[in-house]
Amino acid sequence: MTLANPIALWLLAGLPLLWLLAWRSRRLHSPNRLAAVALVRSLIVVFLAIAMAQPVVFQRSLKTSVVYAIDVSRSVSSSFLGQALDWAGAANDRYRPAQARYLVFGDGARLLESADQVLSVAVTVDDVQHAVSSDGAISPNASSSDGPIGQSATDMEAALNVAMFGFAPHHARRLVLITDGNQTRGDIWRALPRLQTEGVRVFAMPAAVSADIDAWVESIGFPVGVRKQEPITIRVTIRSLTKVASIVELADGRRVLGKRKITLHSGENVIAFQTRLLKMGNNDLTARVRADGDHVTENDVLTHSVWAGPRPKVLYVEGMPESARYLSEALRAHHIDVTVVTAQTLNQDAAVLTGHDAVILSDVYMHDLSPESVRQIDVFVRERGGGLVFAAGESTYGKQGYSNSELERLLPVRFEGKRKRRELDLVLLIDRSHSMRGRKLELAKTAALSTLDLLEEQHRLSVVGFDSRANIVVPLDEVGNKRRAEDLIASMTASGQTDIYPALAMARRMLAESTASTKHVILLSDGVTAPLPGRAATNSADEIHAKIQAERAEEMRRSGAAAPSDSTPKLTFDSGTIEGLVAGLAEDDVSLSTVAIGAKPNLDLMSAIAELANGKAYVAKSDAEMPGLFVSETRRLLGESIVEEPFRPVVGNRGAALAGLDFASGPPLKGFVMTRPKQFSDVLLRAPKDQPLLATTHYGLGKTAAFLSDVKNRWSAEWLEWEGYGRLWSQVVRDVIPRRSPGGLTWRVSREGSDAVLELTALSGDHSYRNSLLPKVRATSPDGLSSMLMLRQVAPGEYRARTPIGAGRAKPYRFELLEGGGVAKTEVAKAGARTLSYTWTDEYRALPPNNTLLRALSVQTGGAFAPRAEDVFADHGDGGMAPRPLWPWFVSAALLLFLFDILVRRSPWLTGERLFAFVARLRRSRG
Repeated sequence: MTLANPIALWLLAGLPLLWLLAWRSRRLHSPNRLAAVALVRSLIVVFLAIAMAQPVVFQRSLKTSVVYAIDVSRSVSSSFLGQALDWAGAANDRYRPAQARYLVFGDGARLLESADQVLSVAVTVDDVQHAVSSDGAISPNASSSDGPIGQSATDMEAALNVAMFGFAPHHARRLVLITDGNQTRGDIWRALPRLQTEGVRVFAMPAAVSADIDAWVESIGFPVGVRKQEPITIRVTIRSLTKVASIVELADGRRVLGKRKITLHSGENVIAFQTRLLKMGNNDLTARVRADGDHVTENDVLTHSVWAGPRPKVLYVEGMPESARYLSEALRAHHIDVTVVTAQTLNQDAAVLTGHDAVILSDVYMHDLSPESVRQIDVFVRERGGGLVFAAGESTYGKQGYSNSELERLLPVRFEGKRKRRELDLVLLIDRSHSMRGRKLELAKTAALSTLDLLEEQHRLSVVGFDSRANIVVPLDEVGNKRRAEDLIASMTASGQTDIYPALAMARRMLAESTASTKHVILLSDGVTAPLPGRAATNSADEIHAKIQAERAEEMRRSGAAAPSDSTPKLTFDSGTIEGLVAGLAEDDVSLSTVAIGAKPNLDLMSAIAELANGKAYVAKSDAEMPGLFVSETRRLLGESIVEEPFRPVVGNRGAALAGLDFASGPPLKGFVMTRPKQFSDVLLRAPKDQPLLATTHYGLGKTAAFLSDVKNRWSAEWLEWEGYGRLWSQVVRDVIPRRSPGGLTWRVSREGSDAVLELTALSGDHSYRNSLLPKVRATSPDGLSSMLMLRQVAPGEYRARTPIGAGRAKPYRFELLEGGGVAKTEVAKAGARTLSYTWTDEYRALPPNNTLLRALSVQTGGAFAPRAEDVFADHGDGGMAPRPLWPWFVSAALLLFLFDILVRRSPWLTGERLFAFVARLRRSRG
């Protein structure tokens, strides 16, 4: 019990006054009469005071109040409305609730008193006003004094809040929610606490969707940071209610990027289009789907704005500039701007890195890079987010190269030091004819001495100088302390004509009894040799190549399978020819490499000899290159950090850099550098013995890649003609370049429900956040009306704004960044404008009923999902507590006592004296 007006109880304070007046009248009345009257009048005052305090007692009510909330949005079948009204009418007739009301909702909600009013509610479809008829269909030209309800949205939160006003007070509250559960505006969970607090039980009934066959464009996905003319994959997501044949098309304005005939499956379908954006700046991509039997055409088209940045800019540092054309031309053919420089240029002006997205280091000696250049490359990658591509080559030699260097810290691999030496018997055949006089012979001696320096004491070396005859300069023996061999090499002199035959014959005799695991000959000459009288003529180089190919083909035919590319054919030549001697060396497991020198060397013969003996053919384009070529060949033989043998790469982890490339069917590489991958690197390609060939890693804000072969006409000679060469390197470069500009502004516009969301990121040139800006954006609607939006800072360097937009517009909204508030004019020009299309609302996404949401809402409020009528009207013990006022009872009691008081005062026989006298006489008579 509660008191509505407890202040009235102060009237009880007047009771002492009542008794005081009675005491002062004690001489006029008998004591008994006086006490009886005072008692009656005191009770009257008490009852009146309690009545004026308005006491109320609360009792549970068994009455039920029900609200039928019916979804009339576009996503719900219009014919379902009639079924819902019939169900509600039948339930009311059977269970007779104390109160029943109706609520219809779409983008708004309206509470109604009867089912007849539901049929007269006006709704808008595509800005045309209609009314709902008794069969659930819609008819045009309806009117409503309260304004129409739009079918362009489902605002279940608003519907639940309005429904709260429809319940009668102190009744058990039942809300029958008839909807597909696909809310496109508001948040139903914000209304849940109020439903629970006020004891409203929700009984959700899933409604039928508006279409049986429908397919629509859900979204258009594209990579972040798209560049002009970059090969990209655009993924169009199509949702379909059923399995249906369709045509999906993607266009950039009037240019069709792709068209696919596809059978859509029920649910989500992703169709990928490989394309390029030819225009820098804003590109409006439009996806369209045409499905058989689909009559809902409003959701068949979706347009998305994509901003394409400028073409990537790459700084290419090449150790051998004359070889830079291979990679640079391939990258330019794939729409990447390339600037070729040398290490010296980089050392002289480290600022040359500015304005580039990535730097390529190819076959550059570590000692050719100054410490300042290395530091600038480190800053470029780590702090500015630039990309680095390292390509190995002849300059990468264990500890003499990049091992433990400052540049190695940036790369995803660690370079090997020197490895265990092999057993080696090496014979150097050095041309000392008249053509080698002077500087050439001195450089040849240097080449021999450099080779000697690489050998260890247990290795065996011989040096043979030849003209028309062969002369042993250094006998084949262990190197030892090398002093004697150095003196003998230095004593060589030039004379006579060139004849290669006797030198080869002497090398074969020397190595005939050799037991070393590696037996090798290096021949240095111009290859211009004439046979002496009486010796068989030498075959031409073309004849040698043709014979090699013929023997290999015959071996393949006999074995019935492809012979290995490095197999040694058993060729037959006249033993009196150079070719016969070389074939004999190959039969004895002696390999032979050639170094061609001179102004007009016989390159065909020298390369044919090397091929015949499974060796390498080198060409010294200048005399100064001789020592380096000897060193390279000796390192290869010793099995240090370089491995020179044909192989095909094996894919480790296939990422974006390897997309669309088939290395198994491509040509082989001819060599690579031994390295070890770092802990967190990603090995994309592998060489033989599980060695890394192409690896990537993140370093600071940037990304680096290391390719452990070369990119030019030595190890990658056969790759240069491969169609995958340019594609691979363009994809590797694009994979390491930053996907947003290293400085300036990047921003985007997206749609969330019926709002446009603007997001801007502001960075300085050193990649630090720019705070306290006041960016402004001009928003222009399809009607041409403009408004100004201020973006507020929500995080370091991040700014955001939200503005409502209207659906069903044929033209897009346009958003332009404005100068001012800390934003420079040049930044506005680079950032560009954005557009946002909103041709249809989410109500045209014919999704199946969201039973999960409806079930959860029912359970959280104590209702039931997909209920029967008896479930709705069952007694759940939750009837409202109805108030019952008690003041009439106290007023009635006071009135009765007042009448009794009058009776006592007007009837003396009811007074105490008469009563006591009567009692006394009765006692005396008995006594």
